Amino acid sequence: MTDTISVVAARQLFARYGDAAGLLLDAVGPVTAKAGPVIYVCDVITGRVVLLETVANALQQVSEQANLDEATYERLRQAFCVLFDDLFANQEGVHPDTRRGVIFGASFCISETRGFNITKHHGNGVQHALVRYPNAANKQYVLTPMPLFKSHPIPVDELNAAVNHILLSEQLNYPERFVSQVAVGFKQRRRNVLSGK
Repeated sequence: MTDTISVVAARQLFARYGDAAGLLLDAVGPVTAKAGPVIYVCDVITGRVVLLETVANALQQVSEQANLDEATYERLRQAFCVLFDDLFANQEGVHPDTRRGVIFGASFCISETRGFNITKHHGNGVQHALVRYPNAANKQYVLTPMPLFKSHPIPVDELNAAVNHILLSEQLNYPERFVSQVAVGFKQRRRNVLSGK
């Protein structure tokens, strides 16, 4: 995919938002009343899923503090895609600034949507999918956020079905993004947890 922002520039873009560790729960700890919604970042090309287990009200606070305009929001989405690729590219560990960017990027992509504003009062009774798929028309990535009224953890078959439903809807609404009439499918191959401090 063609990107117009470097990994270093993408990391620097998110650095101004501070430390992202406070947004997430520790994955090894028990789920408590402190739990907020989980963001399932689903990448269609690799079949990988990154789980971001948020703290209650963290997404709302991120949205209120960021005060993003449309141009900044689009730039952050682009930077998120660059860092999401970097997340999987480095076999020797995740760079802390890449990790921060992935957490903030996914949080911004979810918290700045109508779906989040409608469902934010449901707490951890609703999860969020952030589906990334390639746009055949411009060789960029498309990020599609969608609330999921399911309990965490969402079983693999249910997540696959939900993401495929989102992709089918995208194909019906934006056929130019897809190569052919055959729907792009998602099948989870690997699930990663990006959590902890």
